[in-house]
Amino acid sequence: MSDLRTFTLWARGLLTQEAGDLLQQVYRLDVQTGARLPIPQGHLMENSIEAQTIRKRIEKLLEDEVDAGLKREEAVAKLIKETAFTHLNRLVAFKLMEARGLIRSPLSRRHEANGFKMWLAARPAEEALYNQGDSPNDRDGFGEAPRDRAYRHFLLWQCGELAREIQVLFDPDNMPSLLFPRPGVLKELVDALNADERKDDWAAGNEETVGWVYQFFTAEEKAAAFDKVFKKKKKFEKTDVPAATQVFTPRWIVRFLVENSLGRLWLSMHQDSNLAERCTYLPPLPAGPPVSAMKPVGEIRVLDPATGTMHFGLVAFDLLAEMYREELANAGKAGWPAQPSVATEAEIPAAILANNLFGIDIDLRAVQLAALALYLKAKGANKQATLTESNLACADVAIFRGQHLTKISSEMALPRGITPEEVANACVFLCSPLASAITGHVLYVDCGYNVMGL
Repeated sequence: MSDLRTFTLWARGLLTQEAGDLLQQVYRLDVQTGARLPIPQGHLMENSIEAQTIRKRIEKLLEDEVDAGLKREEAVAKLIKETAFTHLNRLVAFKLMEARGLIRSPLSRRHEANGFKMWLAARPAEEALYNQGDSPNDRDGFGEAPRDRAYRHFLLWQCGELAREIQVLFDPDNMPSLLFPRPGVLKELVDALNADERKDDWAAGNEETVGWVYQFFTAEEKAAAFDKVFKKKKKFEKTDVPAATQVFTPRWIVRFLVENSLGRLWLSMHQDSNLAERCTYLPPLPAGPPVSAMKPVGEIRVLDPATGTMHFGLVAFDLLAEMYREELANAGKAGWPAQPSVATEAEIPAAILANNLFGIDIDLRAVQLAALALYLKAKGANKQATLTESNLACADVAIFRGQHLTKISSEMALPRGITPEEVANACVFLCSPLASAITGHVLYVDCGYNVMGL
């Protein structure tokens, strides 16, 4: 695998197959429908409380997805995909963090990794498992030998530690954590991640790897979607939209847009700022630019409503860091806040994540990688920074059905009919000067029932 695209697609295929195999082979759930399959005599599911408990959680998750609007087979496919991309994202994150010295290496030598050995030294019970070895003859119903089990416990512990700062990616108690890749698959993945040809992908300064992994994950769906449109002359379907639109924006375009929005705003507030020297793509400002009302940098908000892997936020981070530094140096002077937004330069990375950068995406995979990208950026600026807040949200909204629709409808829709006067009042508004900037709009006067799909 000589390139990152090939690796990403290979890893996706391997992890997708493994997630399906875990459902069917270990938890005896049909990989298409999620229905229960017969349990062979002597199978793990007969006596393992752990396996029985996990299966019940899987079934409850599928029931909730169906109740929220998905078909049963769609819910199973969604679970398999989320499990695959979560494990890929975590493993990529581990390699990126290893290369930057942010964690003790969990993957570099797998069972012989320094981070694993140090973790074992403080946990006698886990060290005892490790010392029992990894002979195939000692594997349990999950396919793990004792040493494999200890290694899985270590990786989930590492996830738990990182979840304090990147919960959306590393939650050790979510469903992907329960559907953990078995030793054979995990070894294949770790060996591929550790290959010499991958070293440059994880190296410090190559943060764009996060964005490329995100885009390459759906490369095949994207090719199929455009083939449908340009060769078969068909229209995009709803399911084609994510793959067709998840494109990694070139850095120069991102810089142009950020510098001419965030950068221009700062320069219009502080005409004595030196920020223009860092803005390569900012055209010369006209003499006497409009002056914006001054506000502390800690109160400036940057929202990316289709955040992807936070490429815009990473560029904005650099400008915001310089803005914080300028405010620190100039606080108390005319045209600057009396007090700076942070007390020291060391506080800047955490302050940017807590106060300035906001992102929304419909794709959980994107939100996971956006959180990772911001973590790497902030820790790259200050390894000791404590990142306690994240302003990222996944807005993957399904059409509500069943009990969820009934509950929300009863709480949100007004319990009455619509009067003719209310419709007339809306018409009067649209015809009045108050609506002079409205050139086209569908205005629902229905007490909230349309938005509920009623």
